[in-house]
Amino acid sequence: MPGFLREHATPILASLVLHAFVIALIAGGAYLAVPERPEPVRTIQGFVVRDVPPGERAPATPPPGAPVAEPVAEPVPEPTPEPEVEPEPSAPDPAAVAKREAQEREAARKVEAEAAARRKAEAAAAEKRREEAEARKLAEAQRRKDAAAKQLAEAKRREEAEARRRAEAERAIREAREADLARRLAAEDARASAQAAGLLDRYVAELQARVERAWNRPPSAQPGLRCTVHVTQVPGGTVTDVRVGDCNGDDAVRQSIVFAVYHASPLPAPPDPSLFERRLTMVFAPDD
Repeated sequence: MPGFLREHATPILASLVLHAFVIALIAGGAYLAVPERPEPVRTIQGFVVRDVPPGERAPATPPPGAPVAEPVAEPVPEPTPEPEVEPEPSAPDPAAVAKREAQEREAARKVEAEAAARRKAEAAAAEKRREEAEARKLAEAQRRKDAAAKQLAEAKRREEAEARRRAEAERAIREAREADLARRLAAEDARASAQAAGLLDRYVAELQARVERAWNRPPSAQPGLRCTVHVTQVPGGTVTDVRVGDCNGDDAVRQSIVFAVYHASPLPAPPDPSLFERRLTMVFAPDD
């Protein structure tokens, strides 16, 4: 505390002097603003005695106790307030001025130092934000690159899987075709062998005989009847469709042949399985 008083003694003393001066000015103004009370006018009663010339009558003396006219008092002029005289400022103390200037320079230096520190902190924060933004951009670019690589790898994996699937499907189709071809070749070989042995002719003759036994000859059937019949069957001999092709008979004859084929179903099995055909073509000629 004593150090503070020694350091700021001059400003404190100047402040006290200034406050005292202001208080004196206020008191002087209040004193001058109060109007002075005029002194009371004292009335002096008297009579003037003068010589009266002969033949004139002296004025009558007022009786005792009669009211006497008071003289009119002249107005007293108000006092003119004296102009306020500002005290001349005292000469500043060179030491106090130097100390104040030093304090101002120190305060300005501190303000500049604080501003420089604040600018440095703001620049550091801006640089940190820039670095963080750059790091985020790099991380986002790397993430997109990884995602693109992952998508490319996934597309390649799907493409390879699709290629394997197509290859397997093609291999399966090829194997199925090869197996079917082998079966057809084997069937043709067996059929050729059966035909060579006369089994096919016997089978066809058996089918024709089965249908002829089931046929009811209509009245319109003429001798020498000959019709081509197309028959569709399933394994086991069950007939699923019958169509009459070239025929020298009328509609009644055609219809009777269709009924005969369905009535003969199921058709007899061939003596050799290789002779089975889903679609058969036979010649219906009951008169031969």
